[in-house]
Amino acid sequence: MTEVQATPGQGTQMIDRTVSLVRLVATYCPKGARLTDLAKESGLPAPTARRILKRLVEHGVIAQDESQHRYTLGRFAYELGLSTNQITRDAARFRPLVEELASVTQATIYLLLRSGLDSICVDRVDAGANHKCPTLKIGDRLPLGVGVGGMALLAALPEDEAERIIAANAPVYGRFVRTTGSRFREHLEAARRDGYVVRRSPVTPGIVGFGLALSTLGGPAHVAVSGATEAANFAEPRRSAAVAKMRELADRHLAVRA
Repeated sequence: MTEVQATPGQGTQMIDRTVSLVRLVATYCPKGARLTDLAKESGLPAPTARRILKRLVEHGVIAQDESQHRYTLGRFAYELGLSTNQITRDAARFRPLVEELASVTQATIYLLLRSGLDSICVDRVDAGANHKCPTLKIGDRLPLGVGVGGMALLAALPEDEAERIIAANAPVYGRFVRTTGSRFREHLEAARRDGYVVRRSPVTPGIVGFGLALSTLGGPAHVAVSGATEAANFAEPRRSAAVAKMRELADRHLAVRA
C-alpha cells in the first residue's frame, strides 16, 4: 500500500483554516453562524468548511444547533478558556483604571484586549451611563477597526501591520460597519492624528463613543478603554478636558503597574 504523504505546508494550511473558522464562529456568538456565512467570510468552499466544522463539532470545540443550522463555540472551547488565566490577570490589572475612568466620565467603560485580528471585551464598569447607550458584553469579539475601542487599537499599530489587518478582515467588516471605504479611512486617519477616537453612534441618536489605546512596556498597544455617553457630555471644551484626564489617569496607572 502506498503511504499518502502530506505536501509541504499542507498541515499548516489546514491549521490556519481551522483556526480561522473557530475565530469567525466566535464573532457570531451568541446567536451562531450559518455555514454559508462562514464559507463566504473564510473564503473556503462550503464542502471544505463543512468538513472542518464537522470535526470541530466532534471534538467539542464547536457546537451545532441542528434545528437552527447554526454553529457556536462548544463546551471544550470554554474549558480551554478556563485553563488560562492571562485574560483574568489583564482584567484585574486594569480594573482600578476602568473603575476610575467610569467614575470620572460617568459613562460605561469597557476594557478591550487585542486578540490577533480582533478585539475582545474583558471587563466593563457602569457608572451613571444612559441605558440607551449601545453596550458590549464581556466576551464580545469584534474585528479590529470596528467600534471606537477597536479603531483606537488599529490606529495605534504601525501602518503596514494595520493594512494587513484591514485586508484580512475585509470579508467580515460588512457585518459590523456600514462602510469600509473612504469614511472608514477618514476615521482611521483621525484616530492616528488625535491619538483617540470619538464618534457619534450610527444607531443611537445623541450618543457618542470614545476610545483610547494604551501603550504598555513601550510596545504597540494591545489594550484599549472605550466608553459611551450622551453627546452633550462630550462636547467641546469638555471633550478635550475629558480626554486629557483619561490620558493622565492611564499614564499614572501604567507607571504604577510597570
